[in-house]
Amino acid sequence: MRKLSSIILMAVFCLGVGIHGARADSTPVRIVLPYIPLMAEGPTEGFFIEMYQEIAKRTDKDIVIDVAPPRRAVQAFVSGDYDALGAFPSLTALPVSLASVPFYLRENLIFYKSGYFPADSLQHPDNLAGHNVGLSAYPYPPAITNLAGVNFERAPNDQSLLRMLANGRLDAAILEKFSGFHLRDQLGLSDVIDIADVSVTTENIFPLFQANRQGIENQKVFNLALYDMLCDGTLATLFGRDDVVPDLSLLERDIPVQNQRKDCVASGSNKTR
Repeated sequence: MRKLSSIILMAVFCLGVGIHGARADSTPVRIVLPYIPLMAEGPTEGFFIEMYQEIAKRTDKDIVIDVAPPRRAVQAFVSGDYDALGAFPSLTALPVSLASVPFYLRENLIFYKSGYFPADSLQHPDNLAGHNVGLSAYPYPPAITNLAGVNFERAPNDQSLLRMLANGRLDAAILEKFSGFHLRDQLGLSDVIDIADVSVTTENIFPLFQANRQGIENQKVFNLALYDMLCDGTLATLFGRDDVVPDLSLLERDIPVQNQRKDCVASGSNKTR
């Protein structure tokens, strides 16, 4: 009887460990993204959201996504409320974290009210000196924020920025290229706002993970998924164009040699294998 009881107790113990292990493996990866028109407009809406949904399918990870105002998203990640910050620009100082491989190439362009600036006068950002220029709540690189003689004004979001520009409260604004195009058309301001089609800055966008053991594991898994999605053309397909995907060589730096694909031909990359 005593032997039977011992066997039962051991079985219960093993069952308990198995359940605990299964739960640990299925712990969701909580990701917060800053609100970005076209890219991340809600937990189920936006190109970046679709990308993370694809990663979830490929990795069998349970991914939970929230979208918050840009500064709040960064603060929530820094405070440890999330496992990952879903989109962060490469030319901005990083918080303590583990950076993953890039998935998007962001171009910052100058938007301005039609007719305000002479033709071709904004081919260089130094020509914004003496003007009131709007920035959204996103992080901007020093190459923009340190422009000499420019009077910068922050707006809470891109919508406010473009409305202020259309109403004459700003002389110009600097926004990401394609989300800015999308929002300008959505607000019916295409006939009011023009774009200087020369990039002020170009930077890569990547996820950040917490600098802990789980973050290291998440970083490895997401790196491989993003690499495969670049190689098989999924990233370019999701974004609807191949000139916004990052250079293949940037991803291969963080991919173990044994995981690198010889059949990788990345759209938008100047390097193929």
